[in-house]
Amino acid sequence: MSGIAGIIHFDGKPVEPGLIQKMTGAMAHRGPDGINHWVKGSVALGQCMLRTTPESLEEVQPLTNEDESVVLVMDGRVDNWEELRKKLLARGAKLRRRADAELVLRAYETWGRDCLAHIEGDFSLALWDAHRAHAFVARDRVGNKPFVYHWDGATLVFASDVASILMLPCLPRVIDQATLAEFLAAEWYSRTATFWHGVHRLPAAHRMIVAANGLLLHEYWQPDLDAAQHYRRDQEYVDHYLDLLTQLVRRC
Repeated sequence: MSGIAGIIHFDGKPVEPGLIQKMTGAMAHRGPDGINHWVKGSVALGQCMLRTTPESLEEVQPLTNEDESVVLVMDGRVDNWEELRKKLLARGAKLRRRADAELVLRAYETWGRDCLAHIEGDFSLALWDAHRAHAFVARDRVGNKPFVYHWDGATLVFASDVASILMLPCLPRVIDQATLAEFLAAEWYSRTATFWHGVHRLPAAHRMIVAANGLLLHEYWQPDLDAAQHYRRDQEYVDHYLDLLTQLVRRC
């Protein structure tokens, strides 16, 4: 359970000094193995590190490519790292370390926004692409890793915890009445709302491109319903033979 945070001003104004540190400080419990930041002009990214795999021992975030034109922060792991590593090497990618974050950064450089089709695992991630002047963010297929954000048309702020978003001095702490009503009624309808007005959740299996001209949300994966139907049909056979076996045992 690592944590990520970021502030990106698309109007070019510099990030307020110390603000990204306040955001990561609000979720310091996610970073027992260290908290680091990357700040350049109108972009600030932070990551709270919890090392859980052998590969993560080589991981340092925020992670940049050689010329710092792409910067990544990620909470999560890559499950198909061996397969992904072979694919990237076959495409000529240069891997500096074994860390999962390195694989994700190189996957983005190789396939762009289609990189998620090649990545399996639990993750929430954000990349700043200076050449394209946009942010690329994504959440894993079943939503195991959290990702919340605030967008006002000029600035994107994101984090793993809502508490980090609430560090923004310009964001009023106003309760979202509709979400509160859903919670009290134990009936959930929104996949994107939080308890705070103006703070949203990125839905599972979605990616988002954010640039000066706006925000584009896209669902990059859906479950295979045909496979689920085959499974249900197979399960019917299993249940039938289990019932026959149970009856046979009872008669013995």
